[in-house]
Amino acid sequence: MAEKSYGQLLTEGIVRAIPWAIVFSLAFLITMKIFMGMMGQEVKKAIDLTAKIAVKIKQNTKEAIEYTVNTVNRELVSQYMKPISVKK
Repeated sequence: MAEKSYGQLLTEGIVRAIPWAIVFSLAFLITMKIFMGMMGQEVKKAIDLTAKIAVKIKQNTKEAIEYTVNTVNRELVSQYMKPISVKK
């Protein structure tokens, strides 16, 4: 039995490794597809919830600013201002 050269050993190793690489790659892709399918719905729910909370925070902030402006106007500024009458 003759000894094999390094090139032949390398070629045999690569030929053996290719099917295993394909099997592991397919298994990884299938697993990731299933995982992303399960997690994708949760991510969508989280994004929707975050959007709803952001809208609510924006609305509450707007109302707080309006209340503050009205309160300051009514309690502080109005006592120093004379009513303006519109001439016709």
